[in-house]
Amino acid sequence: MPISKIKSGSLDTGSITTDKIATDAITEAKIADTAIENEHLNSNVISSQSELSETAEATDSILIYDTSTGTLKKVNVINVNLGNPTISSISPTNVDSKDSATTTTFTVTGTNFYTGTSAKLISNSAVDISFTTVTRDSNTQLTCVLNNGLITLNTDEPYDIFVNNGISTTTLTNQINVDQRPVFITASGSLGNVTEGASASFTVEATDPESAGAIRYDVVGNSLPDGLSLNTATGAITGTAGAVGADTTSTFTIQASDVDSNVSLREFSITVNNYNVTSFTSSGTFSVPVGVTSVNVLVVAGGGGGGFYNACGGGAYWAGGGGAGGLIYRPAFPVTPGGTVAVTVGDGGQGGFDGPTAAPSGQDSVFGTLTAKGGGGGGSSYAPNISYNGASGGSGGGAGSGSIRTGGSATQPTQPGDSGTYGFGNVGGNTPHASPGGGGGGGAGSAGTVGSGPTYGGGPGGAGLAYTIADGTTPVFYAGGGGGGGHGGGNPGSGIPNSGGTNLGGGGKGGNTGGKGVVIVNY
Repeated sequence: MPISKIKSGSLDTGSITTDKIATDAITEAKIADTAIENEHLNSNVISSQSELSETAEATDSILIYDTSTGTLKKVNVINVNLGNPTISSISPTNVDSKDSATTTTFTVTGTNFYTGTSAKLISNSAVDISFTTVTRDSNTQLTCVLNNGLITLNTDEPYDIFVNNGISTTTLTNQINVDQRPVFITASGSLGNVTEGASASFTVEATDPESAGAIRYDVVGNSLPDGLSLNTATGAITGTAGAVGADTTSTFTIQASDVDSNVSLREFSITVNNYNVTSFTSSGTFSVPVGVTSVNVLVVAGGGGGGFYNACGGGAYWAGGGGAGGLIYRPAFPVTPGGTVAVTVGDGGQGGFDGPTAAPSGQDSVFGTLTAKGGGGGGSSYAPNISYNGASGGSGGGAGSGSIRTGGSATQPTQPGDSGTYGFGNVGGNTPHASPGGGGGGGAGSAGTVGSGPTYGGGPGGAGLAYTIADGTTPVFYAGGGGGGGHGGGNPGSGIPNSGGTNLGGGGKGGNTGGKGVVIVNY
């Protein structure tokens, strides 16, 4: 007999409990699609639960409805994106304060900028600054226009940028500055050294971070070294350093200002070195000061004597000029602080030597390992149609005339080590004919010239080389070749025309003694 339906009213409360229902009694297949609907659910299942008061753990889960499969799924908290906005940057990051008629357009980049997203600035004192307009360009970019009159004072910088996308908010702090000051590119401290009497060239540089506009430079604290001045438009410091009694460091402050009168200050210094120089006109010893590791040194040997001439054979027209002493200019020559360096200064060769040869050569000058070779003597003209070649030396002596003869070769450039690398010397002049007129002696700067023949004139000596090492400012010619013959034009490079000069290493003109050498040290 069929079982009659059991009405709910016929059941005692608690007559059906979970322990009386078989585990598989209720399955998804036995439940109609519409059997469980919202009105059939008791909201107490959720509302009666205690709310989590702290941040969910990464291992916690929530239920979501997967629209692609039409099912509920359990998802770990860390895999849920609730659409919070993020800010990665804002540009520009500096505002030039102006009146309310001026605006600045900012570009804000980030993520989850949904429709209706708003933005604002927040001052350092927590005051909100509203943009004139906020335009959502995309999910990752906003364009915000600011009335500059709202932030004319820079006392509340730096400003934060705040974004609200309707779901959540985010803030990027300390992003916007107002009226940023010029930024120095040149590091503070020493700009370098310059020797008294020398030309100076230093530069200080700054930029305007707001517009890369023009910067003005002014010295506002202490002063530049004597003789130097600052170009207010370029930041260049130039001039000729004034004299000092000892190495002197000047410390000064330069102000960089932009077109809006924003200023930055930075301290710099320049050291003017005293021109320390020691000249040797005779042999001695150089004592290296403590702390000095290198020196600039000029070494000039004695010049060769001018050739002998025999009056019966035509007189002074025939004699060759003496070659200049070899010259070495070696900057930054290494020395031992507190040590000593031996110095030799060579004499000039005797002029008018009575003998059928070239005149005597000059003596070598030496500074430590640097050796300048003495200048070659000028060739003699001993009798009609009898003459002699110029002698080899630092610079070669000129040939005597009366027959075809050659000037002496230059040995200074062929010396080993720094003596040759930094050495100068040139050949003496030839006599390509038997007519009167001896060849000029070679100089440090150029070769001696040939005898001029029928004009009864000897060839001029070769040019010397000029250096300012003696006082740091005045150029002086050293090691000029002696002129050939009695009428030969002695080169001014020898110091005194037609002679060897004094402590300049010049070659003697025909019949004259060569100049003594010199050693000059600067540090």
